[in-house]
Amino acid sequence: MKTPYALGLIILFFLAIFLWVYPFPKQIDKEIPAIVSIADTPYPYETSDSEELAITHTNKPTVIHVKGTVYRKLFRQPELKTQITVDGFNWMTDGRHSMTGPLVGERKDGINMGSIFYNHEQQYSSSPSFGHAKFATVFFDNDFEQFHLWTTTEEWMGEEEPRLLKITGAAQNKEEAEQVLREIHAVYGDWIDSTGL
Repeated sequence: MKTPYALGLIILFFLAIFLWVYPFPKQIDKEIPAIVSIADTPYPYETSDSEELAITHTNKPTVIHVKGTVYRKLFRQPELKTQITVDGFNWMTDGRHSMTGPLVGERKDGINMGSIFYNHEQQYSSSPSFGHAKFATVFFDNDFEQFHLWTTTEEWMGEEEPRLLKITGAAQNKEEAEQVLREIHAVYGDWIDSTGL
């Protein structure tokens, strides 16, 4: 009588170990419509009630491409082995940068916050100054239905006077992008000051 009981415990033990270590990989290959928003004034902004100093943004459509594998081990942060590129930023696909991340730093209410790095390959070190490693903060849900990235034009476009650059999706227009920002702001309001574009 003890033998079936002991055998059941052994099976449960090995099943628990399997479930703990198995990464539950999921392939992801998405094209996310998005809006690129660039502020018209250098960052950080001077706050003012004057309409003359009001910040406006140049908004234009783009597409975010996410391709790779997401690993979700039980009770742990997801691990992402993905490549993220954005149409309109040709340096992402010219072979001179390798991407690291997204490195998830925090997860709240189904939204991940982390960072991504595009590291400039050494063999291209004679490239222009904007060819160094590039950095951005990202917010996204597990299925990349919502995605928001912010960085500066100094970081990604080599401008001397940095302007804030935001890429937000899924969104076909400014209003949809602002809705995504509001939803992320409701979770990470301490990181996102403004939901307007």
